[in-house]
Amino acid sequence: METPIATRDGLRLWTETFGSRGDPAVLLVMGGSAPGIVWPDELCRLIAKDGYFVVRYDHRDTGRSGKSDDEYDLSTLAADAADVLVGLGLGSAHVVGQSVGGMVAQLLALDRPELVRSLVLLSSSPDANGDVWAPPRTGLPGPRRPMLEHVARLSASPPQGPEESLAAAVDGWQVLVGSYVPFDRTYWVDLVRRVKDRDRGPDTAWRHATALDRTPPLTGRIAALDVPTLVVHGERDPVLPLEHGEELRRVIPHARLWRIAGMGHIFPPHWSSTISSLVVDHLRRT
Repeated sequence: METPIATRDGLRLWTETFGSRGDPAVLLVMGGSAPGIVWPDELCRLIAKDGYFVVRYDHRDTGRSGKSDDEYDLSTLAADAADVLVGLGLGSAHVVGQSVGGMVAQLLALDRPELVRSLVLLSSSPDANGDVWAPPRTGLPGPRRPMLEHVARLSASPPQGPEESLAAAVDGWQVLVGSYVPFDRTYWVDLVRRVKDRDRGPDTAWRHATALDRTPPLTGRIAALDVPTLVVHGERDPVLPLEHGEELRRVIPHARLWRIAGMGHIFPPHWSSTISSLVVDHLRRT
């Protein structure tokens, strides 16, 4: 079911739900500059099948959600997540955040603890930058060579026309998935096309990178979190190396870390069953 939700500053956010409203809620928060449909349909259905009411949504400036007039930091995206939960009348939810979405989830748990029952932080960090060339402020390692080389190629030779843009976007997803697992190019070509078809008006998704740069490191604040937390991190993450997940486990009280050999920054869609099992096991523990 698709439902538009109003934010406190008047934007409309696209949301989609899976499962029964009577089940405990799970909010999926996608990474920066990416809409909610990047969460695989299969993952959403598997979590719902295990007895949860799953919500995915488009961040502001992505997909079918509204466009901002001004820049902001990640606290604005965290307030949007809160508006989704309140707008859908869910009260509180287990919150699963991917990459920058994991940082948004951390801020949501800090700013609105009554809305967060537990956290799952996938390929996330307490300190990252939108500018890949700027090192994290707390000394954590920056992106690895595959990501830096991809950004350098795009800067040196920007794509011209829709076909080159599609190919560049698919290549970007391939860098994020990594070279240690099979890459289903057909799936990602279709996803890139669906993402493009959903986005109307000017491309303002770049504001997420600016929001990340405007957000101070969360390391000091998350030491005060009092919520069951599972950190899931790939050992081959080219964007936020494993040290970022280890730092989350170290700083967040009683957090658990699950390392996945061979996983890059984002899991491939055929791993939905594996990721669903990890998420559901954590939710049942809490």
